[in-house]
Amino acid sequence: MSTYGAVLLETQHGLAVDLRLIMPEDVLALRQLLSHPDVQRHILVRSGPGSVSAQVEKLVNRMLFAFDPCALHAGIYLKGQQRLIGIVALQNWNRREGTATLGYMLDPAWWGCGLATEAVGLFLNYSVHTLGITRIEGRCTGDNIRSERVMLKNGMKLERVMPKVGSLDDVMKVFTLLHK
Repeated sequence: MSTYGAVLLETQHGLAVDLRLIMPEDVLALRQLLSHPDVQRHILVRSGPGSVSAQVEKLVNRMLFAFDPCALHAGIYLKGQQRLIGIVALQNWNRREGTATLGYMLDPAWWGCGLATEAVGLFLNYSVHTLGITRIEGRCTGDNIRSERVMLKNGMKLERVMPKVGSLDDVMKVFTLLHK
């Protein structure tokens, strides 16, 4: 695998979801997802100064239009449908070391249906077997039991618990998937 070349995600088909590249026609659904209050409280918007809407716009542009050799974003779609209902991503991808950080979010209308678990499983399988990643780390806040279950169901192991930056009463749980 090239250290800097673009990676075009091959569509991944699951039982209930498909993963594929996020297209410009998905921009409205992506904005809605990133702006949803129930999603926002689980993501760290660190796109720089500005309003939440400005930060969301920066994330949308990064996911849709920017080439980043250290990231790969895939859209989550219901099987056979065209509307984006979530994303799954590799971030901080170090191709030489074979490491990356997992990120994902799903429209709250679909929480509790097993779709995030399936989408993350497809993406982890693709990341390990196609991209050759050997260590994937995922994080969630201490109170995000749903996200914790998604990672555990996909074979990730709790590696450590650390204080959440900017919070006196919450923690960040770090899970890892190792593949040699």
